[in-house]
Amino acid sequence: MNAKTRFLNALHLQPVDRPPVAAVVTGITVRMMEKAGIFYPEAHKDARQLAGLAASIWEHCQIEAIKLPFGMTVEVEVLGLEIDYGTLDTLPTDIYPIWNHPDELLIPTDFLDRGRVPVVLDAIGRLRKRYDNEVAVISSIVGPFALAAKLFGFPNLFPWIITHPDYVHQILEPLTDLATRYANAQIDAGADAIVLGEATCSGDLISHQTYRDFILPYHQRLCASIKGPTILHICGKSSNHLPYIAESGATCYSFDEGVDMSEARKYAKGKVALAGYVPTVEVLLNGDPETVYQASLECLGNGVDILAPGCSLPQHTPLENVAAMVRAAHDWGANPKLHRNIPTIIKALQDQKRRPRREQRQHRRRTN
Repeated sequence: MNAKTRFLNALHLQPVDRPPVAAVVTGITVRMMEKAGIFYPEAHKDARQLAGLAASIWEHCQIEAIKLPFGMTVEVEVLGLEIDYGTLDTLPTDIYPIWNHPDELLIPTDFLDRGRVPVVLDAIGRLRKRYDNEVAVISSIVGPFALAAKLFGFPNLFPWIITHPDYVHQILEPLTDLATRYANAQIDAGADAIVLGEATCSGDLISHQTYRDFILPYHQRLCASIKGPTILHICGKSSNHLPYIAESGATCYSFDEGVDMSEARKYAKGKVALAGYVPTVEVLLNGDPETVYQASLECLGNGVDILAPGCSLPQHTPLENVAAMVRAAHDWGANPKLHRNIPTIIKALQDQKRRPRREQRQHRRRTN
């Protein structure tokens, strides 16, 4: 079974010889840039460089999907936001929102011809031509709620959920249409799957009721309208969203260690492919290869269908750590004995984070 078949089968919950390992969010590091001879920020603006750098994760690390573009600024730049393209080791960021009322939202009819959109579509086509049936090419859009937050800002958008819910729907309606249009253009260009980046839907920012009532209907419409499989990425403490994510129509849910894996299995396993959730900072960036290896086995033992970093791979992640994640996926498929004794590296990290909070609560109870 080759990389493309393995990844797409796992995405569709079809049989695989082993779970694939992929970076479904941005996975490019400085060391990959050095190996490819292509660097940020120039690679964001040139189709040849964008395609070449995206391919480095497969060519040099055997990560089983090629993902582009890098960052979440392509759409908002076309819509008028100023962009800081960053440096060698930072991603592009939008600087500030530009609108204060839904009536200001204006989407150009020639959106697909503007800004870096043609660069992304050209790069997808180059990768499809080069890799064809060898490895999957996945591309990404910014989901409608994250787009709304970028364009109008948290201080506007979040209060409107309570004070002017009609404003929120007035914004999300056209942004969902835009996301559908851009996603389908990527499919037409040769993408095998579309990542929907919705960091603003994190349970750290909104309640599960807000997700259910304001965003889920647009995700359902978006996933049903895209002409290929979809990977919904929501990071942070989003366990309470899970019953609704399972109803979103997404093919796959990508998450980090903020999600309770037992809850993910309960609500989504067998309905939505699960991609995750090796911690990006504590393990992949700051850990050693053995820690990465054990954390990867823990993810596989907890039922992920696609082994992946929990979010964007930090740009200074050692390649040895990336290799350890790949090795864990291979060993998991080749050695059933590994399935009998699941490590608890990630659980120990979570317990360590919770301990100061528990101690603070205990101290308050003793002193009150």
